[in-house]
Order: sequence, then C-alpha cells, then structure tokens
Amino acid sequence: MSISVADTKLVQMLRHELQQARGILSELSRVIESLNNPERREDNLKRLDYIRKLKDEVGASQAEYLSYLSKVGRSLVHREEWVRIGFGIMDVLDKLSGITYRLTFFIEKSWLIPSSVQSLLASMCGEVSTMMQKLESVLLKLQTSPHEAAEGLKAVSSYENRIDELYRSVMFEILNANVSSSTALLLLSVAEMLEDCSDTIYELTNNVYIILIDIL
Repeated sequence: MSISVADTKLVQMLRHELQQARGILSELSRVIESLNNPERREDNLKRLDYIRKLKDEVGASQAEYLSYLSKVGRSLVHREEWVRIGFGIMDVLDKLSGITYRLTFFIEKSWLIPSSVQSLLASMCGEVSTMMQKLESVLLKLQTSPHEAAEGLKAVSSYENRIDELYRSVMFEILNANVSSSTALLLLSVAEMLEDCSDTIYELTNNVYIILIDIL
C-alpha cells in the first residue's frame, strides 16, 4: 500500500509544525544560555515575546490540520493515528509555551540559576530539537523511502534515552544547588516539560509505525 494524497498533505502540515517547534526550541535555548546576563534582559524578553507569536502561528497551522483531517477523515485508512500524531504535537507545543512563561518569570524577577543547570537545560533543548528533526525526517521518508523511515524510528528512540539521562542529571543538579525552593521548583518544572516533550514524541513513533506497516 502506498501513501495517499490525503496522507501526503497531512505529512506536509505536520512537518511544518515540527519545524516551527524546532524554531521555538532554538529560541528557548538561547534565552536559557543567557538567562543570568542582565545585559541580555531586554533582548531575552523580546525573544520570548517572539516565541509567543510563533506559538500563535502554530495554533493557526494546527487548526488547519484538524480542519483538513475532518474533511478527509473517512477516506483515511489510519485516521486515528493521524489524529493522535496531530494532538501529540499540539501537546508538545503547549509544553514549550509553558516553558516560555516560566523563563519570562525568571527574567522579570531577576532570579539567577546555576551555570551547570543552564548548560544541561540548553542541552535538553538541543536534544529534543534533534529528536523532532528525526521524526520530521521519518514523516518525509514515509513518502520516499519507507525502509529508511523504519530505521529512523529507531534513531528517535535513542534520543529519548539520551534526554532521559539529561533529565536525571539536571534534576540532581537542581536539588543539590544552593537556590531557593521557588527557583528549584520552577527549574524542575522546565526540565520536566522538556522531558515530557521527549516522551510524547517517542510515543508518536508507535502511531507512525502503525502507518508504516501498511506501506512496507
């Protein structure tokens, strides 16, 4: 079975959303890396405001995805999988939006965070972004090279393991750091949201695999 025209359109929309999510992660990483620098305060606030605008744009893309899905749903063999993938990416973007508001709070309160925690959180952003890139590549290869797509799903899994390791490391760094309980709680919530993004993307590979089985 080959991928249908409707499936191809859905893939195109999802890849666009993943690209936007990666753009958001890149901006978040830059903010985290310069969070303790007072000279970057205004720049970082502008960057976070830009992220919120990006999120609004993604919201429009998500509405378009759901609208198209409702139109072609009856003709899709794997309608439920496409629904789950779409909602999963929405959940990831909501988590990234939550991180944006937490970082804004840090900047407005002029709270400092340990450099080791900064580094680990920035690394988590990078790994989650790469994981999204791998998923995006898998979606593209559903159309062009299904066998390579199957191998790509394994790569997504390996990144999920790496992010779990980073999450454990940053969690212990935060708990051992000489910071207030409020700072620790906010930092832990940022790390947890990034880890949740990783888990969600990994779970989506199961839905992609179900689609892939009928193509191979």
